[in-house]
Amino acid sequence: MFEVLGQEFITDAFKKAFDNDKVSHAYILTGPEGIGKSIMAMFMASTILCKGTNKPCGDCNPCIKISHGNHPDVKLISPKGRSIGVDNIRDLIDEIYTKPYEGDKKIVIIKNSDSITVQGQNAILKTLEEPSKDTTIIMLAENINAILPTIQSRCQILRLGRIPKEKIKAYLISQGVDEKKAATAANLSDGIVGNGLSFLDEKFVKLRVDTINKARELVGAGELAILKSVDFFVSNKDKIDIIFDILRIWYRDIIMLKLIKDKDLLMNMDYYDILVEESQKLSYNSLDSIINIINSSREKIRENVNYQLTIEVMLLSIQEV
Repeated sequence: MFEVLGQEFITDAFKKAFDNDKVSHAYILTGPEGIGKSIMAMFMASTILCKGTNKPCGDCNPCIKISHGNHPDVKLISPKGRSIGVDNIRDLIDEIYTKPYEGDKKIVIIKNSDSITVQGQNAILKTLEEPSKDTTIIMLAENINAILPTIQSRCQILRLGRIPKEKIKAYLISQGVDEKKAATAANLSDGIVGNGLSFLDEKFVKLRVDTINKARELVGAGELAILKSVDFFVSNKDKIDIIFDILRIWYRDIIMLKLIKDKDLLMNMDYYDILVEESQKLSYNSLDSIINIINSSREKIRENVNYQLTIEVMLLSIQEV
């Protein structure tokens, strides 16, 4: 069944609303990628459509169909490109006003609802103002500020929070992950279980090791060595957001060691001795400058500034810190 890790307050509140016949016609589930918004939406759908006694039971026909992704009264919408356009929303509205196939309720889940165009949001607004009594709309969004205030005001907003790393570690161990690997993944997860799972992937493990090695080579390196490092970033262009995150966490840990010297607060705990060594080489001001350089470079790449030029400038700027 759908295990919504670390969001007990929201699951309990929703079940209470269901038991008291106070389920809203529309919800916005908001939180960072990997926090469990899709699983929460499926939990809500199962609770509403479940035919068992203890909802969601996980054993009845509707619960099984939802878990297999083939329940006819659970409609899942995702962007086919970068956004969900007004035509997609008009088709969805037609779906909302059709009667349920199997029961008396229907669930519409809109993934990446913060990617709906303004025209699309205006199109769905009337539906939210005059909701269908048998349909519950669940919108999933990382950036709730991209959703019009008029839509937000007509939905119940549920904010999924980050999960304590000990809970993520325990969950990973329960899934058969080695305790040491589970601890490292939980530390790096930033309270997001999806991150913890992805950090166990062998490709990520290698990318993390390679990125940290590059970070250690950068400061004080010669210009020729820096330019050679560009190849690493160019060959991993499709993973640059992950690389930026690894770098940000790496330098954040060095700052934490300099300021607080508390090992338990480190995300790269498995690199503790190396972090201590690096913290003796770099001043706080240098570390602050490096993080600003990385953040600025990330923004330039997102704004489609020339990729290789941005990387070259970033590496040379770090070298000069």
